[in-house]
Amino acid sequence: MAHKGERIFLVSISVILILIMVSIGSHRYFTGGGSLIREGYYWIEKTTTAPFKFFSNIWNNYIYLVNTKQENALLKKRLASLKAQYMCSQELEAENKRLRSMLEFKRACYTFKVHPASVFAQDISLVFKTVIIDRGSYEGFVKDMPIINPDGVVGRVIATSPHTSQVLLITDPNSAIPALVKATRVKGIVKGRGDGGLALEYIRSSEDLNLGDEVVTSGLLGIFPKGLKIGCIKEISRDKRKIFAEILLMPSVEIDKIEDVFGIQGHVEGSD
Repeated sequence: MAHKGERIFLVSISVILILIMVSIGSHRYFTGGGSLIREGYYWIEKTTTAPFKFFSNIWNNYIYLVNTKQENALLKKRLASLKAQYMCSQELEAENKRLRSMLEFKRACYTFKVHPASVFAQDISLVFKTVIIDRGSYEGFVKDMPIINPDGVVGRVIATSPHTSQVLLITDPNSAIPALVKATRVKGIVKGRGDGGLALEYIRSSEDLNLGDEVVTSGLLGIFPKGLKIGCIKEISRDKRKIFAEILLMPSVEIDKIEDVFGIQGHVEGSD
């Protein structure tokens, strides 16, 4: 609307000035008249169009800024969406890798039958170190069933419902697993310390042990199959006044990060 009013005004001024110049054109002795009129037209045009151009520029800049702001908002939303998609893809890739590892492990366990399960809850009490898995008696899970993952022993089932099982972790102080040092075949009992670590007990101080030695299940008592990884020796303390050495283990399984596990079906006879 502003541009239309501006054009009408300029056209009117132009018509008037042309008529004046034509009229003056018949009187050539007014030599400076045309120049004066043209100069006057220049300043009139400048003066009358300046406000229109000023407000027009403001309006155009405002529209530009609004469009830019909207475009920035859209770009920010798009960037947030891409970040979310990237995080989801990373999680899917990690889950895919974990599931492939579980599948390969299941195929390797040809000596005994295993049943997959997933951790979906953790006991928040300070009395026990346990987790809840999404398989129960309907899927063949029973009390004392060993629970493992590809890295080693996780724990054993202590209670079941039709579709869930409670698993006592090996790091719980109430957990005790017959074990042996793989390199020397020395036997002992692995107990949980309650702080995320393990202790290998009833090993004589005179036994030849080294840091890093792997400790596995011995198969005694018929609960855990023989040869499952439990951890490795990270600290040995010998006291001449004591019969048994104090041995600390680093668990093979990162207990605080477990997600997918297997239950081992059936009991295994101890040997060795």
